[in-house]
Amino acid sequence: MGALQIGRRSMIVCAALVVPPDSKVYVPQELANRKVGLDYGNGTAYAGLQMLEGAVPREAVTTCAAVIHPGERLAAMLRGEFEATVLQEPWITVAEKAGCRLVSTTFFHGTWVGGPDLDPALYAAFLRGVIQAVRRINADKRKYVAYFKQGWAAGDPAVQALTPDDFNLGRIQLREPTPIPEDEARWAWDWMASWGVLHGNFDAGAQINRKVEREAHELAFSAAT
Repeated sequence: MGALQIGRRSMIVCAALVVPPDSKVYVPQELANRKVGLDYGNGTAYAGLQMLEGAVPREAVTTCAAVIHPGERLAAMLRGEFEATVLQEPWITVAEKAGCRLVSTTFFHGTWVGGPDLDPALYAAFLRGVIQAVRRINADKRKYVAYFKQGWAAGDPAVQALTPDDFNLGRIQLREPTPIPEDEARWAWDWMASWGVLHGNFDAGAQINRKVEREAHELAFSAAT
């Protein structure tokens, strides 16, 4: 058996459907039959499809493949390669500073994936670290937004020019990790299958490692409380 999902990610990702400053689009309904650049295969792309299908008929949802890096995707939109795209932080803030408009926003969970031989005690230690991080960040979000300027954003001049005061803290949401709810996992699978992204029926036992998940969460939360 290959890798299985083992738990929810703590950061609730904000995804924003963004248009250029000179766009005639002000609400998502106006994106019907207009090209939206999406990074297929990633959470932001699925969030984009959800925002679009909530506003227009599926047959009017028009997308094209765009690069994965949000900064490059934003630049492509501003060059006119497509009329809208979906971004996450810190590029939502970059886009706003550039005069772009947010026509819709949504939030989504991610999940962790681990091998079937993952030691529950090791995973529990990881969870304890995450729990402490979530509590510290939620106590003072502004203190930690500088971390958005690290990693793959380190080489982006527009991100590096941001200050802590530029960020909308309402878009930064964190929660302590939880087991994956089966009903949500099933809905997500069925929804993705309806777009042709996944095939076959959802099987909770084949998709979620409940044994590792349960043991690790019990160990982590008994020590963290």
